[in-house]
Amino acid sequence: MKYLDINVLEKLDRLQSKLVYSTKLAESLCISRRTLLNWRQKPNSISSKYCLDIDVLFCQHFLIQEWDDPKQRFDTVLLPDNMSRDEALFIPFLRKLSYGTIEIETDMAKSDFDSIIDGNMLPKNMDKQTFHEGFNTFITHRQLWQRIVEYGDPLPITVDTIKTLHADFMKGIYDNPGFFSTKIRVMGRLEAVQTTHPEDIDEEMHRWVYKEAKSVTLETIAKAHAYFILIHPFGDGNGRVGRALVMAQCLNARLMPPVFDGHNRAMYYAAMEHAMRHGRYAPLVRLFYEATQSEN
Repeated sequence: MKYLDINVLEKLDRLQSKLVYSTKLAESLCISRRTLLNWRQKPNSISSKYCLDIDVLFCQHFLIQEWDDPKQRFDTVLLPDNMSRDEALFIPFLRKLSYGTIEIETDMAKSDFDSIIDGNMLPKNMDKQTFHEGFNTFITHRQLWQRIVEYGDPLPITVDTIKTLHADFMKGIYDNPGFFSTKIRVMGRLEAVQTTHPEDIDEEMHRWVYKEAKSVTLETIAKAHAYFILIHPFGDGNGRVGRALVMAQCLNARLMPPVFDGHNRAMYYAAMEHAMRHGRYAPLVRLFYEATQSEN
């Protein structure tokens, strides 16, 4: 992602020129003008959270418009025939996919994730929730890979299998794994987007399965992903489940699954918001294709 090659002060300058007033830039980042001034004097003081906020805002103002071209065409990346038999290929891929989906949502260090997977035990000074997040994610992705690719058994995507995926991801982390939420949910960085009302989740999820479960192109899978995240059926873990469904749909169709991680997460958030708020999917579709090309 080219925004990663631009230093944070240049991003702030370009955002300032776009938004004109420093107060508007500060409001967009949910900070004070004093904080903005301090950042300019001491850019090293900007926390990783706010660096991500700046990146997301930069993507929204400078990349989304560039990418919002529904006439764009991309080359489909098929799953390599030898990948299922070569652990030197698929194990590093699964590790990257698994850590990436956690990296988007949490502050887990890569070294901690590696300790969890390599040691298969609770590393020293690590809390149990962090361990379960890393271990559950890798094991769930590996089980999907083994079933669909190694054993040639496509995953039937139903409401029950989606609930089972949630239970697999959130075991030991969440109080009600595998059950739809009974409360109003807020989508973190996409908090301005309204999720499905709790009373309507079950019906809307059955509708999602009917319309989207058998998607077989990366474009339709990307749109299905935005739809699923918009429903936000669970109290927690929706992102992990949603990206696992992307993986399953891609593997069912023998497509290379996209990898979302710290390198593209700002664009992931910006493109998802653009799709859900405006019904324009071209940036999200392009992101899906670019996230598969990088793994080819």
